[in-house]
Amino acid sequence: AATNKCFGDIQQMILRSLQAVQRIMMNDKHCAEILGYDIMLTNDLKPILIEINASPSLTAETPADYHLKFNMLEDFFNVIDLEKRRTGDEVRVGGYDLIWRGGPIGVSSNDPAYCTIGSYLGCGNELEIPFERITLPPKLANH
Repeated sequence: AATNKCFGDIQQMILRSLQAVQRIMMNDKHCAEILGYDIMLTNDLKPILIEINASPSLTAETPADYHLKFNMLEDFFNVIDLEKRRTGDEVRVGGYDLIWRGGPIGVSSNDPAYCTIGSYLGCGNELEIPFERITLPPKLANH
């Protein structure tokens, strides 16, 4: 219950930050952007927003970092669906949870009675490519 509330609080934080800048964001269906949210958790799982990065670094320093970013980019391209494979009814694509469909959905209400889907905030990914199947770049291959 505490984890679900924490994830719901993080979703609320993300939605509120996007709503705060909604009028100045580029609204072009032919464009997409990855945002990086730096969030710190207190001992009682209260999220605190540190910063939002408009162009988060995709440089990998370790094999685990490469694996994380490789899968995040794979999911990003699955979300924007250039190959038109999705139906449009999905509530999760890889590690991405749908948190807005004409209004907030998921655990964003912080009330389990009103949750329509569970959120994993990228922690659960049915499309994750296993580490063993990813070819590391030469600089990380010997780590």
